[in-house]
Amino acid sequence: MKKWTIGLGSLLAAGALTVGMALNVGAAQISEARAKEIALKNAGVKEADVSYINVKTDWEDGRQVYDVEFYTKDYREFDYEIEMDGGAVVSCDYDAETSFWKNLSEKDRTVSVTEAKAKEIALKNAGLEEDEVTFVKSELDYDDGVAFYEVEFYGENGAEYDYEISAWTGEIVSRDYDAENYWKKEWAEKKNRPSTSEADVTAEEAKAAALKKAGLKESQVDYMEAHLDRDDGRLVYEGKFFSGELEYEFEVDASTGKVTDWDVESIYD
Repeated sequence: MKKWTIGLGSLLAAGALTVGMALNVGAAQISEARAKEIALKNAGVKEADVSYINVKTDWEDGRQVYDVEFYTKDYREFDYEIEMDGGAVVSCDYDAETSFWKNLSEKDRTVSVTEAKAKEIALKNAGLEEDEVTFVKSELDYDDGVAFYEVEFYGENGAEYDYEISAWTGEIVSRDYDAENYWKKEWAEKKNRPSTSEADVTAEEAKAAALKKAGLKESQVDYMEAHLDRDDGRLVYEGKFFSGELEYEFEVDASTGKVTDWDVESIYD
């Protein structure tokens, strides 16, 4: 199963995750102790309830982060990446599968949660409204006899959310949150990386080229983004979009408008 973030039973305070991902470009560096404090607060976990915790420094796309990993006494696992400059939550994983099984009774083993309710639970946990997200997937599935909903969506800023919610109890069994794309964008702006004024092709033209290659219209796409970057010294647009059960990733030359890299895969991979 996939992993996620945040206190399972408590579902966190609404909006806690959104606040946690706010980026403090240019802010002062935080200490390991502060990174641990941020992770525990974001997870809604008290230090007294932690059985193991480890903090180490790492690099992510040229920036230093703290990897904070900890386990609670009730068998939940948390893994955070905390930005060293300012303390923003870059990503966080949560896995409560062991805790879920230990607390599950026989009477709980019937599908009693609807798909709409599962989406509502996920949105509440993320601190978001339905009109602020683009759903990529929301479906009932089974894993080793366990009935759960897979709920995936993007926030308006491009942050990715991926939930597994028990169809029996409505508990969040696992979740993954990743603000890396948003984080990279803010970092690129800070470092004065390519601006659109340097490109002969606009982002909209790059998107149009990708749609043409896919043989799709914009109305057939659920979510689409493209950002300017450099690849071996060349200005390119890198982006992705979803249509049906497929995820498309592309690279378009910012000088010629030609698609130079292309990948298509199932959203279930």
